[in-house]
Amino acid sequence: MRDYDWSEAWDIYHILKSLGVRGGVVDIGCGEGQLVGYLRSRGITAVGCDVAENGCGAYCDATRPGTIPNGRVWVLQHVIEHIPMETWYSLFKHAFEAGVEYIVIVAPGHFVRDPTHECNHFTPLGTGTYEGNYGKIVMCGLNDLKQLLRQVGFARVVSFVDTHSLTHPWDLDYIVIASRNKHVLRKLLPWILRRKLVQIRALLSMP
Repeated sequence: MRDYDWSEAWDIYHILKSLGVRGGVVDIGCGEGQLVGYLRSRGITAVGCDVAENGCGAYCDATRPGTIPNGRVWVLQHVIEHIPMETWYSLFKHAFEAGVEYIVIVAPGHFVRDPTHECNHFTPLGTGTYEGNYGKIVMCGLNDLKQLLRQVGFARVVSFVDTHSLTHPWDLDYIVIASRNKHVLRKLLPWILRRKLVQIRALLSMP
């Protein structure tokens, strides 16, 4: 099992804060509930749901979007890679039709060998299956994911590497943000500046 990444929780919190979100957050695939607890401790109302009976929230199955609780924001932190690609369109379409304002997705940009993954990792290259030293590798296209979000109606879809990746590029993860508001980049400026400051401090502290 992947250890929980608290640096991603920091990113998600500051993204939501920059967007002016104080509640209505649904953590889809909430695991042990770390993100829900982190957001609540910082004043953001959040609920979780998961396909597993683990007590982090209500039951939900991303391949059956009607089981996901209503909310203003959906967060999928290291969840999208576990969902069959052929179901992504219906998942995102349901979100848009249900009035979800933002979708925040965190996805691996580095190779991960996990039998529960539909994608070993995401890449700026196109979606495809490749044979290599590690055997059969399924790569999901980052731009293909963003295009699907646009197709269902989200006005603006942007992507970044997460803040941790700025100083640890070998441990690459992507953050994709879909918004009904085409001016989402302007709203994200406080988070963008904070992460740049983190990067500068890390560089200055290097021996």
